[in-house]
Amino acid sequence: MKKRLLVIIGARGIGDLIYHLPLLRSLYLSFKKKIIILSNKVNHAKEVYKNESFYDRIISFDNTRYGIFKTIQNIIKFRNLINKLNVDRLILTANYRRLVIPVLLSNVKKKDIFGVGKFQITKDKSLNHLTISERLIKYTNNLKLPIKESNFFLRRKKFKNLKKKNKRQIFINIDSHHDQNNWPIKNYLAIIEKLKRKNILYINFAPNKKELKKIFLKTKYNCKNVHYTYNKNIFKIIQIINSCKYVIGNESGPICLGSSLKKDVHAIYIPVHTKPESKIIFAKNKYYNTDKMNSQKIIKKILGSIK
Repeated sequence: MKKRLLVIIGARGIGDLIYHLPLLRSLYLSFKKKIIILSNKVNHAKEVYKNESFYDRIISFDNTRYGIFKTIQNIIKFRNLINKLNVDRLILTANYRRLVIPVLLSNVKKKDIFGVGKFQITKDKSLNHLTISERLIKYTNNLKLPIKESNFFLRRKKFKNLKKKNKRQIFINIDSHHDQNNWPIKNYLAIIEKLKRKNILYINFAPNKKELKKIFLKTKYNCKNVHYTYNKNIFKIIQIINSCKYVIGNESGPICLGSSLKKDVHAIYIPVHTKPESKIIFAKNKYYNTDKMNSQKIIKKILGSIK
């Protein structure tokens, strides 16, 4: 009988799901068995992986950090859920103690926990100099799986054709996780002003950003060629990105999606907060370091590349 596999993904980001693709595909190909995935509910794994063939089912769970009593309750609840799934092997790709403890307490015989120290509930800090994607690759290699799959590209078989005739479509993402990597909004307004007449633009930002809604829903930026995706679900956003030729924005989840769909990606990053990590997905991406290049030069380079 083929082994039942469980992968637990505690990461919050959409980009983190893309970084997990080589691991998930390698497990599927190595064991010839579809994977059960437990994934942090905020990363939208069901929508990001909708076209993929490596999973049996995806179960969302709450990975929020709570107080001590709620945390204990969640640990017991999570351990019970793991036991109920009755798997032979479990891989936890995050080292949060609120996930490590229920995994250790579970009945699963074979457990692989990424990023823990010798005592398992301690964290291994030896790889802190690596990016999340680099660490995942190293931990995946440590599993010594018989078949290794290395590509980060999403399958596109179920996407509808959303392309507009005689118009280039461009996806622009203007915010980032925790707003740490945000390039000033005035720079995006300058790019949009130049592109909006001859192109179809899709402007994306988090739905809770009220101040951005006020800026962009003004008449000046609310013309027939400009569309907004803040109220779309993630799968719809993936479809829209797939229909676009260019993806422009802060290094963030949508940039990872554009990379995974092999788009012409232009990513802006602030090195004190982030690295050009999505380059591991698609080597042809173009990156702009705001410490080494002023805003006007970045704008000029991006506009000059739109053909």
